[in-house]
Amino acid sequence: MKRRIRFSAVYLSFSLLVFCCTLPARASVRGSFQRSFQVTGTVDLEVLTHSGDIKVHSGPAGTVSISGKIFVGDQWVSGDRQAQVSELEKNPPIRQSSNSIRIDYVNARNISIDYDITVPADTRLRTHSGSGDQTIEGLRSNLELESGSGDMRLNDLTGDLNVHTGSGNVEARDVTGGFNAEAGSGDIRMNAKGNGDVRVHTASGNVELRDVHGTVRAEAGSGDITIDGTPTGVWDVRTGSGDVRLRLPEQAAFDLGASTGSGTVTVDHPVTMTIQGNVQRAQRTISGKVRGGGPMLTVHTGSGDVQIN
Repeated sequence: MKRRIRFSAVYLSFSLLVFCCTLPARASVRGSFQRSFQVTGTVDLEVLTHSGDIKVHSGPAGTVSISGKIFVGDQWVSGDRQAQVSELEKNPPIRQSSNSIRIDYVNARNISIDYDITVPADTRLRTHSGSGDQTIEGLRSNLELESGSGDMRLNDLTGDLNVHTGSGNVEARDVTGGFNAEAGSGDIRMNAKGNGDVRVHTASGNVELRDVHGTVRAEAGSGDITIDGTPTGVWDVRTGSGDVRLRLPEQAAFDLGASTGSGTVTVDHPVTMTIQGNVQRAQRTISGKVRGGGPMLTVHTGSGDVQIN
């Protein structure tokens, strides 16, 4: 009996060992580096990664500081792997030419780098990550940001923003300037701080825009769209399937063309609102002028309700 118990214990221990060894490997930090570059004038920064997070935030003028954490996806790090990490620590893929700085791809299997970068506020930035989140804060220049898979978190930015993610959410707060965002799959949320035209598209996901002052083109293949702001130009809002909600100032004046393939259209402004034009009893289409007319607002959903208040 005792022999059976000992055998069972040994077998259980061996099984646990085999199970642990076959678990999916998790990337762990294996190295790090820090670099500082002196610059004069406006900086052009390009950051390229196959895999890894990118954080960029504003700091003092004249200096670009870059911190990197090196991750290895292998469960067991061999001598060759450690040699690759050591080489990256000594010679990270960063090149400077005058005020231009380029952080290049790492061409090593299962090795990635997370970057934390401090730059002057007026830095022009371009990023591309195959997989990884991006966080950008406090910059005052034009940005071009792209990720194959990962979330975008943007805060306190001034300038024209062009953002694309294949799969992931886009969240932008306190944005001043033009905002152009696209997501293959994911939500897009933006809170404007100043004037700027907005153009957003998501194939699958919700759109939420706050305090917009400018022209708007918002489109969702499938998802709800919510916008509040002041129309100072054309608004074109469309979703294939989902509800649309617009919240406008009480005294807003605009031309309206709103329709739904399946649902109802409701225009619920204060008592002073008047609509001149055609109002169909089925409330699936409303077109006309509000307070004498103004910028054109076109709203359509293939399946869902439209509410304007």
